[in-house]
This record gives sequence, structure tokens and C-alpha cells, in this order.
Amino acid sequence: MARPRDVFCQLKTAPSPVETDEIYPLHMLDDTKTLRGIVVTWTLRFNNVLDADKLHSSLSELLEIGDWRKMGTRTDERAVEIHVPRPFTAERPAVAYSQEILAVDIEKHELARALPKGTDRASVQPGPGEFRAFAARKGAPEALDDFIYHDVPQLSLHITLFNDATLVSLSWPHTLMGVMGQQGLLRGWSMVLAGRVSDVPPVLGAREEAIRAAVDAPVEAKEDFKVGQSFERMGGKRHLLTAWVARALTSSLPQPRPVTVLHALNARFRISSLANSPVVYIQNMAVAAFASLPEDSHTKSLVHVALENRQHLVEQATEGQVLAFLRELLQNAKTGGDPNILCCPSDAVLLPFTNWERANIFKTADFSPAVVRAGEMGPLRNNAPGTIVYHHADSMRSSSAVRDVVVVLGKDHGGNYWLNGVLLPSTWLKIREDIERM
Repeated sequence: MARPRDVFCQLKTAPSPVETDEIYPLHMLDDTKTLRGIVVTWTLRFNNVLDADKLHSSLSELLEIGDWRKMGTRTDERAVEIHVPRPFTAERPAVAYSQEILAVDIEKHELARALPKGTDRASVQPGPGEFRAFAARKGAPEALDDFIYHDVPQLSLHITLFNDATLVSLSWPHTLMGVMGQQGLLRGWSMVLAGRVSDVPPVLGAREEAIRAAVDAPVEAKEDFKVGQSFERMGGKRHLLTAWVARALTSSLPQPRPVTVLHALNARFRISSLANSPVVYIQNMAVAAFASLPEDSHTKSLVHVALENRQHLVEQATEGQVLAFLRELLQNAKTGGDPNILCCPSDAVLLPFTNWERANIFKTADFSPAVVRAGEMGPLRNNAPGTIVYHHADSMRSSSAVRDVVVVLGKDHGGNYWLNGVLLPSTWLKIREDIERM
């Protein structure tokens, strides 16, 4: 009789809570199954050499101000709340910081020279996944469990220095914030860097959920969630761009199918009590709107598809409908379900489409006080010192299940629109064909 093989099993244990830590809750729109599965990486390219230590110290200083401290949190064992060291120390810092110095011009580096750059006409260039080496330090957290079982900051800063350029990369679990939080972070960071600490806007809603307060506020008449009654429910330039990708997708399918575009809408700007406030919300505030486009969309004009997409958005982006959607999410959460709703025909291809234009990332970061020396110079340079020339976002872990996703990154200093896409090769082929016809 064969001898049983020896088996060694070591159970993971989370670090013990620290009694002096401050505790912040995860809000309803933070704590979803989708967001729990994503650790975001975000890389910003500067055509100047920046002082990396100055960037690190100013970011750390920002995270000492009021509820900006929320960004220096750790994840608890059940991942239902987050803990902030009080005070931050060298052993338990606000930010996990690393840097790499590459003594070469960026265009002479074998990998970095392939980073996307502005072109005279529309073009398809390598995506963020090709540049994972610049996204974070080796061994950086890649999943929520990596934060739960190690006492590490949720926010990581990794800076790569070239002779004539700088890449500034941040990573964090998506449960921490969305794109408007990213914008607020860049704005506050730039202010601290410039010595304008008194101008840093406060963070609101860190402990009390502003979205839930808006949902619970009395109104004369509550609207029904209309789009949820129309489809099967399962757990400017914007419409031109959306229509273009949707047409390419429908025309590339082996068999005709409708496409449902899932638009991420920031609820803050759709709810009047929150829309005009100058404060920053470090959290996720995105809700969904659904544009269901027929299977023959590729046979229709771009303008027709764009108008159809716009009509769906106009109907769903009103304050009443956003509040109705949030009430549905809240009801799901109360019954123990995932606060997520998907509304589309059962045979539709889902196309998540996120537009970052409102965050105006290209114009938000001003790291000029950290400029050590100029990089790219001459008539082709169209941006001020210390501003970004390109950025992209990705997930620390790629997944074959993630596809047909588009992110509009915004418009750069030269007026170029930048998009990231995770699409099938057949869809990229159609997009390339469209570009060739332009």
C-alpha cells in the first residue's frame, strides 16, 4: 500500500488590529463584487525630469490633512472597513513608495519608447498591459487579499526616472475611489507641492455616505426606475466616440447581436445637493446608464447611432432617475445582494464605456514645483512644465473575462482624444479599417 503523501497547509492570518487606528467605512458604491476584484494602476507620463522624493513627501503631507487620511488606509480582515494608522510612521507610512532610476533617454529605452504618443492622424498603439513594468514596484499588491493579509497602505507610488522624462505611477484597490477621486488627489497633491496647503479642499463623505443621505432625503414624488422595467435585470464627443466603437463591435460579431452600452455616470453631478459643492469625495460614485443598440447598428450612420445612444442617456441621467437607480441598489444591498444592477436584453453584448473627460486629467496635474530639468523641448512641445503628456489606467491582474471595455482618457494639450480599449482582435480590425478610411 502506497504511503500517503505528506501535506503541509498554512492558513493565512490577517494582522491584528491596532487600537489607535482610525476607522472609515466602505460605502455602498465602493463595496461591490466588481470593484473588490480590481486593483487599479495609473501611470502618468511627464516630459520633464521631476524630483521623485519631493513628489513623495508632498503626497504624504497631503494625506495628513483632515479626511485626506482616508487614502492612507489599510484593509481589515473582512474588507468591510478600512483603518488608518494614527500617526503615520516610517514602519506604517501613508504611501508605499518606490523609485527606479534609468540613466537613459526615454526614447532610447527598449520598452518605454513604445509608450503611446500623439500622432498626426488617428492611430492604434500598444495598451497599458504592455507597460506593466512601470506600473508598480515588484511584489506590489495585485488583489484585495494582498491588502487584507499584509499591513500595507492602500495607495502605492512608484516613480521611474529617465534622463529626460518621468513616469509617475499610482496603484490602489478600486474600492478606495473612482476617477473623480483621482482628479481630487492630483489637484490636492499639486497644491501641497506648490506650498498652497491652505487651498487644499476638504474631503467630505469619508465617514457618512453622502449618496445615501441624498437617497433618503424627502422628495415630493419618487420616480420609478424606468429602465429596470424595460429590460431583463441581472445582478458632445462622447456620443460620437461611443457610436463608433459600438458600430465596430456589432459589425465584427460572427452572428448579429444587439449591443448594450453600459455608461458610468457620476451620481455626484446628477444630484443637485452634491453637484455644486467645491469639496472632494474620495470614494466611488458611479452609477450605470444603459443604451441598448440594435443588432444592425453597423448598417446605420454614425450620427444615427450617436443620437440613439444620447437619447438613452438623456432619459436616464436625470436626478429623479439616478435617485431611483440608487434606491434599487440600496434595496439589493439590504437583502444581502451585490449592489449592482445590469439591465439589457438577454442576448446582448455588454460594452462598458467610461468617460474621464470631466476629470480633465491632462490639465489637472501641475507638478512644476518638482521640475528638476526640462526634457522634451522645441516646437513640438505643447504643454507647460510639470504637466502630463499621456496617461493610462489598467488592472494589476489581467483577466480573459474582461473584454469589450472602453475608457475615454480625455483630451490632451494638443487636442487629441485618448481611448483605452480591451476589445477582441476582430473589433480592432474593424477600428483599423475605419481609421484607414478617415
